[in-house]
Amino acid sequence: MLRRYLVASVVAFAACGEGGASDGNDGARIDAPDDGVNRTQLLTHLGSDIFLPMYTDFEASAATLSTKVAAYCTALEGGAVGATHDEAKAAWRAAIDDWQAIDAVLLGPAAMDGKILRDRAYAWPLVSPCGLNRDTASRWADPSTYDVTTQPVNERSLAGLEFLLFTTETAHGCPIVPPGWDALGSNLPAARCQHAAALAADVATTAQTLATAWRPTGGDFAGQLGRAGQSGSMFPTEQAALNAISDGFFFADRMIKDMKLAQPAGIVDNACATVQEPCLREVEHLEADHGTFAIRINLAALKTVFMGGEELGFDDLLRAAGSNDLADRMIANLDAAIAAAAAIDDSFVSALSSDYTDVVAAHGALRAITDDLKTQFLTVLALEIPDDVATDND
Repeated sequence: MLRRYLVASVVAFAACGEGGASDGNDGARIDAPDDGVNRTQLLTHLGSDIFLPMYTDFEASAATLSTKVAAYCTALEGGAVGATHDEAKAAWRAAIDDWQAIDAVLLGPAAMDGKILRDRAYAWPLVSPCGLNRDTASRWADPSTYDVTTQPVNERSLAGLEFLLFTTETAHGCPIVPPGWDALGSNLPAARCQHAAALAADVATTAQTLATAWRPTGGDFAGQLGRAGQSGSMFPTEQAALNAISDGFFFADRMIKDMKLAQPAGIVDNACATVQEPCLREVEHLEADHGTFAIRINLAALKTVFMGGEELGFDDLLRAAGSNDLADRMIANLDAAIAAAAAIDDSFVSALSSDYTDVVAAHGALRAITDDLKTQFLTVLALEIPDDVATDND
């Protein structure tokens, strides 16, 4: 996993930059085969032209989200909501779309230290409606006692924001009534908005932290990738950097194939104990019904990194290793999965009930991708499988 190559925390990351691997001559350790692929160029391109823009896009959309939620709260206070609620929800969709691209190929500071920053941005599947409602009531009663930075991840992040902005449920959903809940009454929308504003500001701070860690003027993680194998990079070899990137590809296996498709559709064991029947409790973005879009964005991001956009990518490494057929098949399977996701109804909840076969077809298309990822892809490129995938025989 990424921890094999990265430092244990963002603090350590920011401090690194000295004493990288060296062969004693030009400051670089040569571990790459002489196959004609310039790995420094490939890693520099992926870091600076693909990954870095993902984080700066998220930084911008998270800042907009915070602004829009605050505007919605102000409108609620004034008694004239107008379009502000819809605008806040639209801003959430834009921010989560940017995050889904990052999550699909997670790398760098968001993946360090047990993925702390990842979970602060988006903690799904960890989300507690009861905890969010309890915090809503306590924060409304006494805002000075609430500190979002001390809350568990299942009560913050974009996942918590989704619940607060989209839910129409007025019940608290807790085993016992949270203190102050009954006193909310007609103030529930305003209380939820104020709580959402605190979470949105926290997400915006996290997004800024991540973007700064990737920028050349900040932690320069993009530069760390490009300088892999050279003095000053945390990656001792170019192969280590490539392995760190490829670890992120396995999000397609555990998260998209299993958690986003198979569990909600009852293809594998789930929280509802259903077999070949939907389980809404497992659906990502249930409140916003945005799950189909998440899968589409995940797959598009995976293909972009795998192929390097229009430039050098992992498909070029496969071809240089003499595996043209594998490169062609993996690209074709990615395209097939993207097409299968496009065929799912925009409403994932509706698709589970009325277009179930489309969800099953998308799951099958994902499996074709992950079967190659776990086997020939790793073998041909001499990459290591992430630990959590290595123990999964599915």
